[in-house]
Amino acid sequence: MTIDYDLAIVGAGPAGCACALALSDKGLKIALIDKDVFPRDKICGDAIPGPSFKSIDNINKNWGSRLREFSEKVNISSSAVYFGGIKKITHNWLSFSYNCKRIDFDNFLFELVKSETNTTILEKKKVKKISDELTHINCVFHDTSSINVKMIVGCDGANSIVKRDLYTYDANESYSFAAIRAYYKGIEGIKEGENEFHFFKELDSYFWIFPLKNGFANIGLGVEKNKKKKNDSTTNVRKILEEIINSPYYIDRFKNAICIGGIKGFRLPIWTKTKPVSGNRFLLCGDAASLIDPLFGHGIDKAIWSGRIAANQIINCFKQNNFSSAFMRQYDELLNSKFKHELSRNRCLMKIGLRFPFLKKIVFWLFHDGKFTKWIIKKMKF
Repeated sequence: MTIDYDLAIVGAGPAGCACALALSDKGLKIALIDKDVFPRDKICGDAIPGPSFKSIDNINKNWGSRLREFSEKVNISSSAVYFGGIKKITHNWLSFSYNCKRIDFDNFLFELVKSETNTTILEKKKVKKISDELTHINCVFHDTSSINVKMIVGCDGANSIVKRDLYTYDANESYSFAAIRAYYKGIEGIKEGENEFHFFKELDSYFWIFPLKNGFANIGLGVEKNKKKKNDSTTNVRKILEEIINSPYYIDRFKNAICIGGIKGFRLPIWTKTKPVSGNRFLLCGDAASLIDPLFGHGIDKAIWSGRIAANQIINCFKQNNFSSAFMRQYDELLNSKFKHELSRNRCLMKIGLRFPFLKKIVFWLFHDGKFTKWIIKKMKF
């Protein structure tokens, strides 16, 4: 049996690329694997939060600077919160952030890995099966080729094959939102540098309008998926979005707008509780580890951070020549210390809202007071 690589990173999105970048000078033979060819689209809200840049800074300040200066972006300095179509508050952000189509943002990170590291890139290689052979991991592709690696990292999203094949878990643990995204051009009333969040008493999530370069905007909607109901399909989420756009609050804003590329659906694997995200010879990062904020639905910042944290664990594994499940728990502990408080708090708030729908009316009324909203944002450090 021949070991082809020390490490395989499955998924070349932000988590996978961050992991590869953080391991760039560690002397490991690494394969970065993706089922697509870059540049490729990633269905998302396209908002890149401030912690994303701080994480890249911690890997390499020059790379962080280049990421900040990336030309295909729109800098965002504030967020406007709307309730029932009425703007109630504008919150100015302290940290640097921007909006950028994920096809461009992800490709920038991917090209950075290609140009700045010795990582072997395996594009258009869809993984068919992964098996733990005790002394190594065997990875078989749909084209019948295969590789053997000492360790593997699952950065392959909500439907992670690394998680499916190597991680024993209860499927009932999975919790997700059904979300849709569309690109529009020509929406009226968009303010430069401002993301819009629109809340409604009738919905369990929010509608967003995020400005992009060249007059485009990313609009979308996420709705809680309830297995007991039949109204959580992408089709019904599309219907809700159509009703919002054609409602009295928004019809004038969209009267001259054109949808470019159609409406696309995706699943958000929401964080629910602390659970293992590692095992014998493997780690999970980003969406594969369900690092999606339960309240706001974003996860790209946590994906990048988890890739970095995973890299630290990988270095320790090779230093100690220890790839056991017990040793991997260090990664779980570091991940939890970084995100548990924030995600647990937001999960609790989401559960309260879903369990007691009448509270939404009270919250809706309270948030009509701009001072109260500002106080909440300050206390919760949003």
